[in-house]
Amino acid sequence: MLALALLSPLALLLPWVLRFFFDYSLPRFRGSLLAFGVSSVAALLTLLVALDQLAQRWSPADEGVRVIADVVIDSLTERSGLALEFDALVHIESPERLQRKLRLRISWREPYALPRAGERWRLLLQVSTPRANSNPGGFDEQREFFRDRLQGRARVLPSTLNERLASAQGGLLVLREQLARGVRDAVVDRDAAALFAGLAVGATGEVSCEQWQTFSITGTTHLVAISGMHVTLFCWLVAACARALWRRSQRLAGYIDREIFAASLGVPAACGYALLAGFGIPTQRTVVMLAVWWSLRLSGRVHAPFDVLGVALVVVLCIDPFAALSSGFWLSFIAMAALIFAGETDKAEKADAASTQRIDEPSRAGRSLQRKALAWLRENLRTQWWVSLALLPITLLWFSRVSIAGLLVNLAAIPVFSFVLVPVALGGSALGLWSVSAARPIWWLGERVHEALWPALVAVASQPWAAIEWNPLASLPWLRAERPAQGEVMVTALEAGNGAAFIIRTQQHTLVYDTGEDFDSEGRAAERLVLPALRSFGIKKIDLLLLSRTHAYRAAGAARLMQGAKVAQLAGGGEWPGAARALEDCTLPREWRWDGVEFTHFGEADGSCVLRVGFKANPTVLIPERIDAREAAGLAVRAQRGELDLAATVVVAPRRGSPTAVTADFVSAVDAQWVLLGGRDGATDRRERVASSWQIAAERVYAIAEQGAVTLHLRAGLPPRWLRHAGLQAAPLWRYDPRQ
Repeated sequence: MLALALLSPLALLLPWVLRFFFDYSLPRFRGSLLAFGVSSVAALLTLLVALDQLAQRWSPADEGVRVIADVVIDSLTERSGLALEFDALVHIESPERLQRKLRLRISWREPYALPRAGERWRLLLQVSTPRANSNPGGFDEQREFFRDRLQGRARVLPSTLNERLASAQGGLLVLREQLARGVRDAVVDRDAAALFAGLAVGATGEVSCEQWQTFSITGTTHLVAISGMHVTLFCWLVAACARALWRRSQRLAGYIDREIFAASLGVPAACGYALLAGFGIPTQRTVVMLAVWWSLRLSGRVHAPFDVLGVALVVVLCIDPFAALSSGFWLSFIAMAALIFAGETDKAEKADAASTQRIDEPSRAGRSLQRKALAWLRENLRTQWWVSLALLPITLLWFSRVSIAGLLVNLAAIPVFSFVLVPVALGGSALGLWSVSAARPIWWLGERVHEALWPALVAVASQPWAAIEWNPLASLPWLRAERPAQGEVMVTALEAGNGAAFIIRTQQHTLVYDTGEDFDSEGRAAERLVLPALRSFGIKKIDLLLLSRTHAYRAAGAARLMQGAKVAQLAGGGEWPGAARALEDCTLPREWRWDGVEFTHFGEADGSCVLRVGFKANPTVLIPERIDAREAAGLAVRAQRGELDLAATVVVAPRRGSPTAVTADFVSAVDAQWVLLGGRDGATDRRERVASSWQIAAERVYAIAEQGAVTLHLRAGLPPRWLRHAGLQAAPLWRYDPRQ
């Protein structure tokens, strides 16, 4: 299916390609027959390559296995909390049964020596399979790994076996890493350094979440990483320098044509810059278009701009048939098509105006500077409007957010980035390789521009009208998430690894319990799990955000969630110094009623929050996710005194099912019929241990790690409905396992 979708258009364009490049036309029937044949062969070959890629994926049967591997780092390193992440070519040496070569994404927490691109290491790794998307609206890691040709992920374990075997031997990747490191060492402002490294070599790993959010809201994300516009600008700059050199050299003028000389320097320079930036899809498209446009210009042949864009599309998909799985593919080509359409429309209107213009009308050259400025502003606004309108559907489908402010912000940001920040990043990086002191004035200028630009972007991003968030899929009747009726409640348990996140919905209200954060996650779980799930449910307001404990990482998740959604009330266990709003102590018992559903939160003093949701006549759900044995014993005593009601139809196993987190009295007081088990491990033996602790059958332990996110639909007097999100999804190609 995917192969046909990606490569069939290439083959169907075959007659057009022959006519475009060779002025050779096939009869319609023969052309269609040839296109169909090539399409079928191309689809089959692509499908075989895809199946081979899937067959190399790390087997779930070997989940969590420890291996000793020879590792060659083949990407720039990026910081993720306290860990460094990088892609690497891995040769497993031990155990013998797993010896093979594959490509993994590796995370290394607090390495004893910083790994560099191109280096060779021997490492003790714990390897796992990429996770499928089992959360509503969530991120699909399997899809990303399939697109990037990665067969799994791994974690470096502390060991004396870990050692560097060889330093980097040079090459483009090493040069990129050296330039990025040089920028970060030379620029004092960390935010400015991260931005300049992204503009110079596409190294955006140090750009903070706050920076990305500001760029996203203001519609300037395309300016941060190296885009087609930057590559084109660099090409024209090199070509202009080549023309100037040609005019000043009689020998060159007598040996080669000026435009051929400009093209012979400009296009390779653009290609080199694109390679230095990582050769992403926007830069691939730009390099191909520049090469085709210049070859047509030098050959004297004339073709429509859409023909050139079509050639770029064919070449990009030939380079990587799975490029269409990237948002950059669609954004790049749709934006370029909109620019071409706007340019063609503008040309037509100018031609019409010129045809009706009187012969004796004064020349446009005599217009005042003010009229020229107004004309430039009008044309740029019109172009921005066309591009924004064209990108609106794909932006909403992919990101569920569209920038309103970007229409005006880009009028100022594009010239600043293109003519100031990009030259500063490139010039400073190049000079820095030769002399750090020589590059200092350039970096000083860049930091001053950043100091002036960044507060303005933040001010715009803080406005409520700057961007709108809307998930169009959630509005379609056949895709819209089921909403509880009056007197019903839906409790969605998200798959959050070692964290926990629950979204509780009644007819008119929403409660979020924890945000999926784990140690060192720094709010990323709230962004990648909770916010997408809320958007998929069509929820924009959270009536109560309840934190089991206000540890630093949970506070970071709450802060990130409050940035992405409106939170009416905040409660938690413990204290949160410096919180943006008052924090209610959720260990103090409180009862309330929403849409016919009863809620209670309580806990032990200085302990964790427990939430109980349901009906007096059952069913009920009890969420004591973070309590320990001391708290469990205290709660059981209070339940025996009649101070609390712990009885529940479904209980969430505290601390991912740890048997030491509960007591026999607590288990007896809850008397659960079902247990919901979180954590990364859902193996059968673990479920059996949890079942034994709670005195129920193992079949009544629902392991989120094994079965994915689940929604419990509760109605008074009826048993709970278990709605598995994973079971409602389609099965795309990247989830297929050819070994089964």
